[in-house]
Amino acid sequence: MKKTITTLALVLGLFTTKAQTMVANFESLPLATNSAYSSTTSVPFSQAGASFQYKWDANFNYWSGGFSYTNKYDSSSVVTATPGLYGVMPLKGYNNSNIYAVAQDKGVINLSAPSNTVNGFYITNTTYAYRSMKHGDQFGKKFGGATGNDPDFFKVTVKGYKGGVLLPDSVPFYLADFRFANNALDYLVNTWQWVNTSTLGNVDSLKFFMYTSDNGSFGPNTPLFFAIDDFTIVQSSVGLAENKNNLKFNVYPNPFNSDMNIVLALNNESTKANVLDVTGKVVYSQEVNGLQANLDLNSLQSGIYFLEISSGDNKSVKKIIKN
Repeated sequence: MKKTITTLALVLGLFTTKAQTMVANFESLPLATNSAYSSTTSVPFSQAGASFQYKWDANFNYWSGGFSYTNKYDSSSVVTATPGLYGVMPLKGYNNSNIYAVAQDKGVINLSAPSNTVNGFYITNTTYAYRSMKHGDQFGKKFGGATGNDPDFFKVTVKGYKGGVLLPDSVPFYLADFRFANNALDYLVNTWQWVNTSTLGNVDSLKFFMYTSDNGSFGPNTPLFFAIDDFTIVQSSVGLAENKNNLKFNVYPNPFNSDMNIVLALNNESTKANVLDVTGKVVYSQEVNGLQANLDLNSLQSGIYFLEISSGDNKSVKKIIKN
């Protein structure tokens, strides 16, 4: 996972260029041992087609917003420990990597290309936020309360923008959830967890909003910090080859949940539907008889795929997204 992966062009010239998956893992960014990105000006840092917003308050000399990458390790959840801003509960980055990024509420990631799809990223709790929720501190409460019955939560909601316009869909992820009737199901995230954001579609930026059930007269009491790693982008500058053989078709719904319908413009003999993942691997195949067909794609994981319709030497492709 800790690399930028360039996938091969999908079979038989379906793409005019190579599809490319880019992973911002922060490993190649300059950083001294036991430190964090701490520019004294509000200069973002960039990797793998993504620019991570960074804000510095020059009046009071502190990191005031956005993202910072770090290798400061601290996973101690004991109540007497001194909290730091940069530690994470898994201790190190995803897959035991050396560097990860810590973020604050309303942080923004801008994409270098005007329209890309963010497949997702790994997320976890910072030690600071985890410790506050687990034990309570001078500002925040112990989640669940004294009895464990308080319906507390702490979540990040990811929203996409395109051309400065907020898109309608969003992706929530709960870093803590104590809303269950059975207290045994309550949890605080302390490992790296994958967040699938491909359902947001093509975006040029993402914004991260944090919400907590513990709020006071001056705002949230829970420390509004979280950490990410392996921020993964699929470049949508890759174009599908033009269909020069009039093998036209429509699909619905798209995005889909479990199954998808195909409607062909013409009744072609020996028509086949193949679903390919972003590496070009065929993950589903079905013969199409007549002008319509239903594809049972319930077994596929959420993400981006390509639906190829072929008949003889003719081929046509559409991008599809599973929720």
